[in-house]
Amino acid sequence: MDINTVLRKKVLLSAYQCDPTKGSEYGRSWNWAMTYLSEGYEVWCFTTPKGKENIEAYLKQHPTPHLQFLYIEVPTWVDRLYGNMLGVYFHYFIWQGEAYRVAKNLDRRVDFDLIHHVSYGSIQMGTSLWKLGKKLVMGSMGGGQFPMLAFKKYFTGNWKRELMRNWISRLLEIFSPNMRQSLKKSALVLVQNKETFDMAKKNGAKQVRLFVENNFPDAMIPPSLPERIHNKELKILWVGRLFARKGLLLALEALSKINQSIPFQLTILGGQGEVKHLVPIWLKELGLAPKVDWRGQVPWEEVKQAYQTHDLLLFTSLRESFGHQTLEAMAFGLPVVALNITGIRDVVPANCAIKIPVGTPEESIQKIVEEIEYLYTHREKLEELSKNGYEFAKRQSWQVQKQFLWDLYKEVNILT
Repeated sequence: MDINTVLRKKVLLSAYQCDPTKGSEYGRSWNWAMTYLSEGYEVWCFTTPKGKENIEAYLKQHPTPHLQFLYIEVPTWVDRLYGNMLGVYFHYFIWQGEAYRVAKNLDRRVDFDLIHHVSYGSIQMGTSLWKLGKKLVMGSMGGGQFPMLAFKKYFTGNWKRELMRNWISRLLEIFSPNMRQSLKKSALVLVQNKETFDMAKKNGAKQVRLFVENNFPDAMIPPSLPERIHNKELKILWVGRLFARKGLLLALEALSKINQSIPFQLTILGGQGEVKHLVPIWLKELGLAPKVDWRGQVPWEEVKQAYQTHDLLLFTSLRESFGHQTLEAMAFGLPVVALNITGIRDVVPANCAIKIPVGTPEESIQKIVEEIEYLYTHREKLEELSKNGYEFAKRQSWQVQKQFLWDLYKEVNILT
């Protein structure tokens, strides 16, 4: 055996969702694997077979020593239940049980130095790998955030679904020993917002830190602030899956109230979700159809291009751990107007984005209208936001974050 392999510390990543070709949790799980590899670890990654094709294709083109994937499967009948909310929870818990069974046997041979649970990034679901008795890191986690009752109508027919999620989350917090043990046994819990921070501390976590990792490689961030040409027409961008909780209806209602003397064009990037069929109806009812370019689901390269060719990103998610579209936009110098909730509120500096208060929907809509009208007539404010946001995004690069993490690992005695 290679002496370097023997000397390498060994980390087991629990990454239910992992795929090098995607963003969100899929991409962040992949980034964690690459981060540990770059620091000299031997990495074992547990994930579902869902990302196997893309993972294997990538590894075939980019042979990566010291990285091994194990695709943990569940019984076929469990897979069939995945289509609804309760089925997703059930699938995940069965998968975690299978992951622990495999990990227990593997640990006898490998003797892991560290376990890192990455995905699911929901604090209530926890991880079964605390049972291994090894140093455990969890995160970065969300799950402590809940929707605001005042914005109920924007969840359309999905408010009952939100209530069910809340109910399940509360029950897991009260009755799930897996959640409490995961937190109590963790050497470090990384969280994405204050609500999740408070929930982690309340349930026994000893070391909790606010930390939002990006989901894109450092090479994606331009070496200098991209030049942006502002035309008479204000080009607004909205990016996200078409779930009710993403707040597209709120954004459209606000834009329908913009002064008619201000020319603007809205581009919507997103094609999947339970409100997809409602979008054409909303556009017609609000009189916005001539001003909206709805492109549906598009490749990442087209998203990047949009970040560079629009004047601002409007982010209106009503329940979110953080909202990584905002960080992506700022990496390209695209100014952000966002609801001031959870991760946006806790992490993004005030001079890097326009943060919209969330008292009542009417107040939020009025403030969005005022800010967009102001930005149209004060392009110097757009330039200021562009510069500040870009500098903030650079400070969130994986290289910078990695140094922060390794200093933190030393502080809490994860690295010895």
